This record gives sequence, structure tokens and C-alpha cells, in this order.
Amino acid sequence: MKGWNNFYKVSQRVKRQENYITDITNFENNNYLINQKIDEYLDYEFPQNECFSLAQLIESMKCNCIKIYKGQVLIIILQVLKHLQQLHQKRLSHGRLKPQNIFIQLKNEKDNKLTIIQSFITIQQIYFINYRYIDDVEYEINYSQDVYDIIDCCIELIQAYSNTLCELLLLIINNLNQYKNNIVEGDIYKVLEFIDLLIKECVDQENQKVKKTKIYPSKLNEQTTSTIQCQEGEEYNMISKRWRISTIFITKFLDVICSQSVDCELGLQNDSIENRIDQYVQYIDTNLLIQEELQIYQIVESIIRQQMMKIIWKNYGEFLESWQQEHDSKCEEIVKIINKRNKYILNNHLIFILNEYNNVKKINDEIQEDIEKNYKFNIVYDEQKAKDQFILELKVQAQNQDFNNIQAFIDNIKTQVKQELQEYYNQILELEILTLIHDLI
Repeated sequence: MKGWNNFYKVSQRVKRQENYITDITNFENNNYLINQKIDEYLDYEFPQNECFSLAQLIESMKCNCIKIYKGQVLIIILQVLKHLQQLHQKRLSHGRLKPQNIFIQLKNEKDNKLTIIQSFITIQQIYFINYRYIDDVEYEINYSQDVYDIIDCCIELIQAYSNTLCELLLLIINNLNQYKNNIVEGDIYKVLEFIDLLIKECVDQENQKVKKTKIYPSKLNEQTTSTIQCQEGEEYNMISKRWRISTIFITKFLDVICSQSVDCELGLQNDSIENRIDQYVQYIDTNLLIQEELQIYQIVESIIRQQMMKIIWKNYGEFLESWQQEHDSKCEEIVKIINKRNKYILNNHLIFILNEYNNVKKINDEIQEDIEKNYKFNIVYDEQKAKDQFILELKVQAQNQDFNNIQAFIDNIKTQVKQELQEYYNQILELEILTLIHDLI
């Protein structure tokens, strides 16, 4: 997305042997997988000026901060469906297809970015992440569930045009729901064929806009007989001068603000052209954090930067829909909101997470107490092991965290950490029991 230069970081725990996962990593060939050696987890770093998740696209469209043509929505859907079709052809399935697990990489060309002004885009690659097969040893291949889930993703993207659901989009949603309610193995081909034919019938692929025409849905679905009117909405063709000027300011503002530290109060200089930002009071001194605490800070920082993006989307979207505020005052308002949010997260949530991390030994103590009710083996309950698991689980859970319920977030992390440690110590316990039996024999 144009102007946003941070990274979207995702981690996934690995539960299966490497040979089971190789087929998936080879299929995806994901350039943003940063740990090529598969160990306890997979780490991804998606540069936001190159890639975005389907969830980010949907949210930014709902906020009116990203504008794309209806024809482009269909083109994106087609590419996502093709990726799933290719996955199924490899006799693999995903098991957890939702918008935040689908990433879109645009071809690296000048102006091939998403902004508030529609333009021609070229998709380089679609990526799926967070395969259920990787972290759930009980999961079995399920093609039908994938088709069901991907249809839900497609409908959610279409519904991002909440104010402009024309006859064409309603037709598509109705047909997708019909497919979803009558899924049999192999239906991905039917859905893909439907979208492909629809694009050929009503999308001008030279400019990626829906053509102003009438189509006969009977060509697409024999159950539909009425004629459907197709066209792009006027509000997506004619962008006001205010919007065109504002997109320049927005891009500059994003360039400046995403390079700032999140641990300082930010101040916007009185410069409507450059949007310069100063850093004032420091909320937290990261120099005082030890190495492992600094890892936690970096995870929280990544969450904060995603929050900043959402704040900017929401507020600029409101600004573009209103004539009652000037650009400079909106920038000042956004900076104030970001300052307040960042300060609260660092002074409250980060401190809370660090305290829970430093008290993680209690989880080991609980497990030790449970085991020693029945066994008295000399097992070493490793506090560092518990701390490492806490950081790993924090990374895994951070992808979808917005800190609206920090207690539930931490409780979930501690539950997962305890489960992982119990499995680890149970394996040690089994070995101790087997050794004892062998010695007795």
C-alpha cells in the first residue's frame, strides 16, 4: 500500500515433522518466509509497500482510504481462487482460509500501488499462510472446507462495497452463497469458472473496470433468468479535486509517520507541505530492557504499528468523506490519537506483558506440582524453557491482537504455554518411567 513502509510480521508454530511441511513451503515459495530452516515456528515479514493481506484491503476499503474498481475486486478474487485450485491439485488443503491468512503481492512497478485514486494494478503473487496442517497434528485434508472458507472471503471482499452493492455484486454474492450451501469435492472449479466467465462478460480488462452493459445471467447460472445491469459507480470514476490533492498529503504523511519511533510522543510541525514530525517525551526507555524483554517490546511495537495504520485509515477515510475539516487539522488530530494510544499501550499493556513474562516460572511450578502428586523423579523444570515458549506464543498470537482485551490475550498465551510445557515434561516423564521399568527388569 502506497506510503506505508513498515513490515507486517507473522509467526506460526510448527507441530509436524519437516518432511510433512516441505510440500507446503515448496508450493507457496514465499519470498517473505525469513527462516528457511524449519524449526519450532515459521516467521514471515511482509513489507507493506509490496504486500497486503486481504483483511487489510477489506478494512481500508470500508474506511474509504483505498479505492479500487469493482472489476479489480473480481480480478483479485479470480487470482485467489486460482491459487486455491493449484493447492488442491497438489493434493493439499489449507484448513484455515480467512482474509488475514491471504496475502497479495503487487508487481514491483512504479505507481502499481493501492491508493484513494483507482489505477491499473498487476498482481505478482498470491500467498496463503497459517496452514492448519502445519500446527495441528489432528488436521486431515479437507478440500470442501477450503472452498466454503474461500467463498466467505470472497463475499467479505465484495461487501466492502457496502454502500454500492449494485445488481451485479448482489448477483455474485447470491451465486457464491448457492455454491457454498451445496459444496461437494471439486466445487472450486465451478466457482472459479463462474468468476472467470463473469470477468469475460462484464469487465474491460484493459482498464480493469466493469463495463457499462447488460448481461444475461443465464449464461452464468441457468437458475437466473433476469437481465442484470453492469457498470462502475460514478463515485469510483470521478474523484474530487479534494481527494486528488489529499492523496499526495496522505502519502507524505505516511512516509513520515511510519519512520518514527513508537516509544516517543510525536509532534506535528506547522508545515502543511512536508508534514515534518518531531519526537518529544519518551514513554519508555528501551535501553533499560534486557535482550528478552527487548524481544517482547519489538513484538508489541509491531502490533502498535498495525494499530497506527488502522487509525490513519479510519480518520483519513472520514476526512475524505467530509468537507468540514482542513488537512492540517486532521493531521494534528491523527497524531494526538496515535500519541494517546501508543502511550497507553506502552505504559499499561507492555508493562503487564513484561510482568507476566517474568512470572512465567509459576506455570512450571503448577506443572511440577501436578506431576509430583504421583511421581518423584528428578526432573529439571527449566524456567528459560518457559520464557522461550512465552515469547514464541506471544509472536504467534500477535498477528490478530488489537489489545481490546489484554487479559484475555495474556490468558490465552499462558494457556498455550502451559499446554506446550506439559507436552514437553510428559515426554520426559515417560522416558523416566521407561528407564525405571528397564532398571527393575
